[in-house]
Amino acid sequence: MKLKVKPNANQDFKAFEIEARQLNLQQRTELNDKLMDQSVPQNFTFWIGIIKENTTYSDDELNEYSLDELVAMASAIIESANKKKLKK
Repeated sequence: MKLKVKPNANQDFKAFEIEARQLNLQQRTELNDKLMDQSVPQNFTFWIGIIKENTTYSDDELNEYSLDELVAMASAIIESANKKKLKK
């Protein structure tokens, strides 16, 4: 699925899209457990881990992005996983 990555007010990059996996309930649970676990530091490794677990980007591809862009990518993945699901 395509996700729009947008800068927040204090970030300086152009919005772009990424291709991310559609998470099933187990994957969503694991992602949220990491977010809620106070013993898991939310450092650079944390954000890169979210991206690598939920996209097919290589290390070389990820290395082309700025810190702000990488954190925004991980945030977009988290937001997408947790937005309200509409019943059909």
